[in-house]
Amino acid sequence: MKFYVNGTRRGLGKYIYDRLNVVESLEECDVFINCKHDGFLQVDLLYKACELGKRVINIGSYASDWIFHPQQKKYTYAIEKKALRDANSQLFDNGYNTTCLNLGYLDSESVEHITSNKMTHRSVVNNIEWILTHPHRVKEITITPNESKKENKYNDQVVKEIGTLAYDERITISDNLRDYSTMYANCYKQLHQFGQYDLEKVRAEVAVLLEAHELHDNQIMLQSLDGKDFYTGITQVSKIPEGIVENDFDKLNVHEDSEIARFINDLGITRARLLVLPEKTCYTFHFDPTSRIHLVVKTNEWAFMADEKWRLFHMPDDGYPWYVDTTYPHTAINSALEDRIHIMGRAPQKPYK
Repeated sequence: MKFYVNGTRRGLGKYIYDRLNVVESLEECDVFINCKHDGFLQVDLLYKACELGKRVINIGSYASDWIFHPQQKKYTYAIEKKALRDANSQLFDNGYNTTCLNLGYLDSESVEHITSNKMTHRSVVNNIEWILTHPHRVKEITITPNESKKENKYNDQVVKEIGTLAYDERITISDNLRDYSTMYANCYKQLHQFGQYDLEKVRAEVAVLLEAHELHDNQIMLQSLDGKDFYTGITQVSKIPEGIVENDFDKLNVHEDSEIARFINDLGITRARLLVLPEKTCYTFHFDPTSRIHLVVKTNEWAFMADEKWRLFHMPDDGYPWYVDTTYPHTAINSALEDRIHIMGRAPQKPYK
């Protein structure tokens, strides 16, 4: 399933771009997510996408219900979103496969001044997932935030690990999602633009590291504060010494001309670690403050990442790096009789192009 989304510089469009299998043109896609508000351009793009026979998800606004604004004589935003909603209705009634998702406030830069509760970008992706997998046609949906903040739904152990990190909203998704496997991968993105890394070299370098350094909690640091410390910074973010952040781990613990160093430098990651997941092992469910980059050094057909709905995803050891959205609850499972080995680090904040 290939997606095209407009408005990828920031906000919801950037969030979607970082996580879905996004192509660079409307003509290439299967699904067009009509995201960017720019006057009446969304309306024009909607007509164009329908002419091309594309499945369309229009990001509308709850403001289209309130075109009168008591403080603004010229409330053009609401009129433009109302036009998008009406165009969607017209095309839908004429048989086109288009849906308008009318949203209240999202937690984004443009509404930082709004103090009321807001919806997360992930909740929007979950709702797009629900629309695309629904067995019937969906004309439009309006969703607004709850008036009060949701209580954290994690148990005490997970809350202790993640501290004050916000819990992403969830929606109940029907069982037929299990037949729609391409959407499960919306948190995994293979980064082909960097090419393939030589896994034979990487494995040889890993063997030398494992011979020279003992694993602590099945991990070794590949970057550190001084280029010499192989253990400070392993395991949970909450265990990093006070006053130090993940980006501070940026000095290589490996030779600069190694294949591992090339991967770390190319991807711009920090706090890179060697992770060994032993046979018949599973991590606890957790989530991270930022996304991660993985290079699969060694794996097997029975090794998976899993989310809180127990949807499984397998990353092959083919030499390509992976962008992984680990800001949602997840775990890793190795149900084989051999170790799974990854190199993993903190992804840069800017998206890869």
